Amino acid sequence: MSSRRNWLLNVLEPAVRARFEPHMRHIRLSRGQVLQRAGEEVLKVYFPEGVLISVISTLASGEMVQTGMIGWDGALGGFEACGTRHSAFQADVLVAGEAWVMTAEDYRGMYDASPALRTAVHKYVEILLTEARQFVACNALHTVEARLCRSILEALERSCDGQTLPATQESLAQMLGVQRTTVTAVVSGLQAGGALRTARGQVEVLQPGELEDCACVCRQALQAARAEIYAADDFSCDR
Repeated sequence: MSSRRNWLLNVLEPAVRARFEPHMRHIRLSRGQVLQRAGEEVLKVYFPEGVLISVISTLASGEMVQTGMIGWDGALGGFEACGTRHSAFQADVLVAGEAWVMTAEDYRGMYDASPALRTAVHKYVEILLTEARQFVACNALHTVEARLCRSILEALERSCDGQTLPATQESLAQMLGVQRTTVTAVVSGLQAGGALRTARGQVEVLQPGELEDCACVCRQALQAARAEIYAADDFSCDR
Protein backbone atom coordinates (compact mmCIF):
# COMPACT_ATOMS: atom_id res chain seq x y z
CA MET A 1 0.00 0.00 0.00
CA SER A 2 1.37 3.38 -0.94
CA SER A 3 1.94 6.26 1.46
CA ARG A 4 -1.50 7.20 2.66
CA ARG A 5 -2.88 10.40 4.10
CA ASN A 6 -6.04 9.06 5.73
CA TRP A 7 -5.68 9.54 9.46
CA LEU A 8 -7.69 6.50 10.51
CA LEU A 9 -5.65 4.16 8.33
CA ASN A 10 -2.41 5.72 9.54
CA VAL A 11 -3.03 4.59 13.12
CA LEU A 12 -3.27 0.88 12.26
CA GLU A 13 -0.77 -1.40 13.97
CA PRO A 14 1.74 -2.92 11.49
CA ALA A 15 0.40 -6.45 11.96
CA VAL A 16 -3.20 -5.35 11.44
CA ARG A 17 -2.22 -3.28 8.42
CA ALA A 18 -0.43 -6.23 6.82
CA ARG A 19 -3.41 -8.49 7.48
CA PHE A 20 -6.03 -6.20 5.95
CA GLU A 21 -4.12 -4.46 3.15
CA PRO A 22 -5.09 -7.19 0.66
CA HIS A 23 -8.75 -6.39 1.38
CA MET A 24 -8.43 -2.70 0.41
CA ARG A 25 -8.64 -1.11 -3.03
CA HIS A 26 -7.27 2.27 -4.02
CA ILE A 27 -9.80 4.10 -6.19
CA ARG A 28 -10.51 7.51 -7.65
CA LEU A 29 -13.93 9.03 -7.07
CA SER A 30 -15.55 11.57 -9.39
CA ARG A 31 -17.29 14.77 -8.42
CA GLY A 32 -21.04 14.25 -8.06
CA GLN A 33 -20.74 10.49 -7.62
CA VAL A 34 -23.32 9.11 -5.17
CA LEU A 35 -21.64 6.69 -2.77
CA GLN A 36 -24.68 5.80 -0.70
CA ARG A 37 -28.31 6.81 -0.23
CA ALA A 38 -30.44 7.15 2.87
CA GLY A 39 -31.89 3.83 3.95
CA GLU A 40 -29.45 1.69 1.99
CA GLU A 41 -27.44 -1.07 3.60
CA VAL A 42 -23.82 -0.01 4.17
CA LEU A 43 -21.77 -2.49 2.17
CA LYS A 44 -18.54 -0.50 1.80
CA VAL A 45 -16.39 1.79 3.93
CA TYR A 46 -14.46 4.61 2.24
CA PHE A 47 -11.29 6.24 3.60
CA PRO A 48 -10.72 9.57 1.76
CA GLU A 49 -7.27 10.65 0.64
CA GLY A 50 -7.92 13.95 -1.07
CA VAL A 51 -11.52 13.26 -2.01
CA LEU A 52 -14.11 15.23 -0.03
CA ILE A 53 -17.46 13.58 0.66
CA SER A 54 -20.60 15.58 1.34
CA VAL A 55 -23.10 14.24 3.89
CA ILE A 56 -26.60 15.26 2.78
CA SER A 57 -29.87 15.12 4.71
CA THR A 58 -33.18 15.16 2.86
CA LEU A 59 -36.29 16.66 4.43
CA ALA A 60 -39.81 15.29 4.01
CA SER A 61 -40.46 18.21 1.65
CA GLY A 62 -37.68 16.98 -0.63
CA GLU A 63 -35.28 19.79 0.22
CA MET A 64 -31.66 18.74 0.64
CA VAL A 65 -28.97 20.31 2.81
CA GLN A 66 -25.39 19.39 3.53
CA THR A 67 -24.95 18.49 7.19
CA GLY A 68 -21.30 17.44 7.18
CA MET A 69 -18.12 16.72 5.25
CA ILE A 70 -15.87 13.68 5.36
CA GLY A 71 -12.25 14.14 4.37
CA TRP A 72 -8.84 12.63 5.04
CA ASP A 73 -9.52 12.69 8.80
CA GLY A 74 -12.40 10.21 8.72
CA ALA A 75 -14.31 7.50 6.88
CA LEU A 76 -17.68 7.07 5.23
CA GLY A 77 -19.60 4.13 6.68
CA GLY A 78 -17.20 3.61 9.57
CA PHE A 79 -19.90 4.02 12.20
CA GLU A 80 -22.87 2.46 10.44
CA ALA A 81 -20.91 -0.65 9.43
CA CYS A 82 -20.55 -1.51 13.12
CA GLY A 83 -24.01 -0.28 14.15
CA THR A 84 -27.32 -0.36 12.30
CA ARG A 85 -25.53 -1.28 9.05
CA HIS A 86 -27.84 1.13 7.22
CA SER A 87 -27.23 4.72 6.14
CA ALA A 88 -29.36 7.57 7.50
CA PHE A 89 -28.14 10.03 4.87
CA GLN A 90 -26.95 10.43 1.29
CA ALA A 91 -23.25 10.76 0.57
CA ASP A 92 -22.03 12.50 -2.60
CA VAL A 93 -18.51 13.31 -3.78
CA LEU A 94 -18.02 17.06 -3.38
CA VAL A 95 -14.36 17.19 -4.45
CA ALA A 96 -12.97 14.48 -6.71
CA GLY A 97 -9.98 12.55 -5.46
CA GLU A 98 -8.59 9.26 -4.23
CA ALA A 99 -9.73 6.96 -1.45
CA TRP A 100 -9.24 3.48 -0.07
CA VAL A 101 -12.32 1.25 0.05
CA MET A 102 -13.07 -2.09 1.68
CA THR A 103 -16.18 -4.13 2.33
CA ALA A 104 -18.09 -3.42 5.52
CA GLU A 105 -17.50 -7.01 6.60
CA ASP A 106 -13.73 -6.68 6.26
CA TYR A 107 -13.86 -3.31 8.03
CA ARG A 108 -15.64 -4.89 11.01
CA GLY A 109 -12.87 -7.45 11.22
CA MET A 110 -10.20 -4.74 11.09
CA TYR A 111 -12.05 -2.68 13.71
CA ASP A 112 -12.19 -5.64 16.07
CA ALA A 113 -8.50 -6.43 15.51
CA SER A 114 -7.15 -2.91 16.05
CA PRO A 115 -7.31 -1.15 19.44
CA ALA A 116 -5.61 1.86 17.82
CA LEU A 117 -8.35 2.13 15.18
CA ARG A 118 -11.09 1.90 17.81
CA THR A 119 -9.47 4.71 19.78
CA ALA A 120 -9.12 6.84 16.65
CA VAL A 121 -12.76 6.26 15.68
CA HIS A 122 -13.87 7.32 19.17
CA LYS A 123 -11.87 10.52 18.79
CA TYR A 124 -13.41 11.11 15.39
CA VAL A 125 -16.91 10.68 16.86
CA GLU A 126 -16.06 13.24 19.53
CA ILE A 127 -14.92 15.68 16.85
CA LEU A 128 -18.15 15.21 14.88
CA LEU A 129 -20.28 15.81 17.98
CA THR A 130 -18.28 18.94 18.77
CA GLU A 131 -18.75 20.19 15.22
CA ALA A 132 -22.49 19.49 15.28
CA ARG A 133 -22.98 21.48 18.47
CA GLN A 134 -20.84 24.35 17.19
CA PHE A 135 -22.69 24.49 13.88
CA VAL A 136 -26.06 24.80 15.60
CA ALA A 137 -24.84 27.97 17.30
CA CYS A 138 -23.05 29.11 14.13
CA ASN A 139 -26.15 28.84 11.94
CA ALA A 140 -28.18 30.82 14.45
CA LEU A 141 -25.70 33.60 15.21
CA HIS A 142 -23.30 34.20 12.35
CA THR A 143 -23.65 35.84 8.97
CA VAL A 144 -23.71 33.88 5.73
CA GLU A 145 -20.46 35.56 4.66
CA ALA A 146 -18.63 34.45 7.81
CA ARG A 147 -20.02 30.92 7.54
CA LEU A 148 -19.12 30.69 3.86
CA CYS A 149 -15.52 31.75 4.47
CA ARG A 150 -15.19 29.16 7.24
CA SER A 151 -16.77 26.43 5.12
CA ILE A 152 -14.52 27.09 2.12
CA LEU A 153 -11.37 27.01 4.25
CA GLU A 154 -12.41 23.81 6.01
CA ALA A 155 -13.37 22.13 2.74
CA LEU A 156 -9.94 22.91 1.30
CA GLU A 157 -8.20 21.58 4.40
CA ARG A 158 -10.18 18.35 4.46
CA SER A 159 -9.61 17.63 0.80
CA CYS A 160 -5.95 18.77 0.81
CA ASP A 161 -6.71 20.39 -2.52
CA GLY A 162 -4.54 23.49 -2.45
CA GLN A 163 -6.36 26.76 -3.04
CA THR A 164 -9.05 25.63 -5.50
CA LEU A 165 -12.36 24.14 -4.43
CA PRO A 166 -14.46 22.53 -7.20
CA ALA A 167 -17.85 23.84 -6.13
CA THR A 168 -20.73 25.63 -7.82
CA GLN A 169 -22.72 28.38 -6.15
CA GLU A 170 -25.57 25.89 -5.91
CA SER A 171 -23.41 23.43 -3.98
CA LEU A 172 -22.17 26.25 -1.73
CA ALA A 173 -25.79 27.17 -1.02
CA GLN A 174 -26.54 23.55 -0.15
CA MET A 175 -23.47 23.50 2.08
CA LEU A 176 -24.82 26.44 4.09
CA GLY A 177 -28.53 25.69 3.86
CA VAL A 178 -29.39 29.04 2.24
CA GLN A 179 -30.79 30.28 -1.06
CA ARG A 180 -28.50 30.36 -4.09
CA THR A 181 -29.21 34.07 -4.58
CA THR A 182 -27.86 34.71 -1.08
CA VAL A 183 -24.63 32.89 -1.87
CA THR A 184 -24.33 34.73 -5.20
CA ALA A 185 -24.46 38.08 -3.43
CA VAL A 186 -21.90 37.04 -0.80
CA VAL A 187 -19.51 35.55 -3.37
CA SER A 188 -19.75 38.69 -5.48
CA GLY A 189 -18.69 40.78 -2.49
CA LEU A 190 -15.73 38.50 -1.74
CA GLN A 191 -14.66 38.60 -5.38
CA ALA A 192 -14.87 42.38 -5.44
CA GLY A 193 -12.58 42.46 -2.42
CA GLY A 194 -10.06 40.17 -4.11
CA ALA A 195 -10.39 37.31 -1.61
CA LEU A 196 -11.47 34.71 -4.15
CA ARG A 197 -12.43 34.10 -7.75
CA THR A 198 -15.09 31.82 -9.22
CA ALA A 199 -15.18 30.34 -12.70
CA ARG A 200 -16.43 27.15 -14.34
CA GLY A 201 -17.73 25.57 -11.17
CA GLN A 202 -14.64 26.32 -9.11
CA VAL A 203 -13.78 28.62 -6.23
CA GLU A 204 -10.17 29.77 -6.22
CA VAL A 205 -8.94 31.32 -2.98
CA LEU A 206 -6.64 34.22 -3.86
CA GLN A 207 -6.17 35.67 -0.38
CA PRO A 208 -6.45 32.97 2.32
CA GLY A 209 -5.71 35.55 5.00
CA GLU A 210 -8.73 37.59 3.93
CA LEU A 211 -10.97 34.54 4.28
CA GLU A 212 -9.45 33.74 7.67
CA ASP A 213 -10.21 37.28 8.85
CA CYS A 214 -13.76 37.03 7.53
CA ALA A 215 -14.49 33.53 8.87
CA CYS A 216 -16.62 33.26 11.99
CA VAL A 217 -15.07 32.49 15.38
CA CYS A 218 -16.32 28.91 15.03
CA ARG A 219 -13.25 28.22 12.93
CA GLN A 220 -10.89 28.98 15.79
CA ALA A 221 -13.14 27.17 18.27
CA LEU A 222 -13.15 24.00 16.17
CA GLN A 223 -9.41 24.15 15.53
CA ALA A 224 -8.82 24.36 19.28
CA ALA A 225 -11.21 21.48 19.93
CA ARG A 226 -9.54 19.26 17.35
CA ALA A 227 -6.10 20.02 18.77
CA GLU A 228 -7.28 19.08 22.27
CA ILE A 229 -9.06 15.89 21.23
CA TYR A 230 -6.33 14.61 18.97
CA ALA A 231 -3.70 15.75 21.49
CA ALA A 232 -0.19 14.64 20.47
CA ASP A 233 -1.26 12.98 17.22
CA ASP A 234 0.32 14.40 14.08
CA PHE A 235 -3.03 15.46 12.69
CA SER A 236 -2.02 16.62 9.23
CA CYS A 237 -3.00 15.66 5.69
CA ASP A 238 0.71 15.66 4.78
CA ARG A 239 1.58 12.64 6.89
